[in-house]
Amino acid sequence: MSPPTSEVTPALTVFMFKLAHLSDIHLSPIPHARRRDLLSKRIIGYVNWHRGRKLVHRREVLDMLTRDMLARNPDHIAVTGDLVNLGLPEEFKRAAQWLEELGPPDHVTAIPGNHDAYVRLNPERGTGLWTPYMEANPAGEELFATPPKGFPFVRRYGDIALIALSSAIPTMPFLAAGRVGSTQRSYLAKALTELGKHDLFRVVLIHHPPLPGLAPWRRALRDREKIKKILKECGAELALHGHNHEGSVEQIETISGLCSVVGVPSASEAMDDGEPAAGYNEYCISRVNSGWQCEMGIRSASREGRTWESRTLILR
Repeated sequence: MSPPTSEVTPALTVFMFKLAHLSDIHLSPIPHARRRDLLSKRIIGYVNWHRGRKLVHRREVLDMLTRDMLARNPDHIAVTGDLVNLGLPEEFKRAAQWLEELGPPDHVTAIPGNHDAYVRLNPERGTGLWTPYMEANPAGEELFATPPKGFPFVRRYGDIALIALSSAIPTMPFLAAGRVGSTQRSYLAKALTELGKHDLFRVVLIHHPPLPGLAPWRRALRDREKIKKILKECGAELALHGHNHEGSVEQIETISGLCSVVGVPSASEAMDDGEPAAGYNEYCISRVNSGWQCEMGIRSASREGRTWESRTLILR
């Protein structure tokens, strides 16, 4: 009697979504600051900017990357914070114009970073100008009988769900820490659980790294342990952050399998000793047979004024 044989069924891709992720924009140049505007934490940032940060964050580098990104025609773009530098009202206006250049609100999702909460500012003069890019879409609103106001919010695009958090809080000078807070954490747990029931690919967006050990205390997310616990207990497929100005990939085991936690470099940072500094990531997310596949391409800037894919990783 011959041994049993088995046929290998070819993988069947039934869905594909391309998501671009960039962060830590730090739009330059900064607008003129009046003396009274600097009577706050802004004075430290103003001095640091003119001492060297203006040489680090270059608009031409950002423009080169965004041209490359738009030419690759992503289905959606996620911007995870630090669009401005000192929190000047004029900076928020310029950032709103930059978001419009990226695409319409249904095509672009933005969240704030610590520089976007540099000082307390009336939302109408600050991040409120970005509201169309920071609110749920109709498919995401259906998740809650009473959707939360502000953060977190959910955007759903077919089988992909983006869960956007804000970790931006004003801090004392020389601190760049963040906090999500109990209200957002509660909604995050509900959202991840409910979206998991629908077998969606869940992408969490946050500015600060959501895991312990990824940032020093003065720059860390204060409730990072609690966020990690929610990810583990409720499940997620991908969590994207910025803040550290460097690429990183960590993986944690969750109730629904591995979750990749990915940091991206600043999208405007100039070259450092000949190495690519600025970059963005591109995720091709596919439903293959009964599971998910996610391939990440790292797009990096070069001194020669071009962008290339420096590395490709299979995250799941």
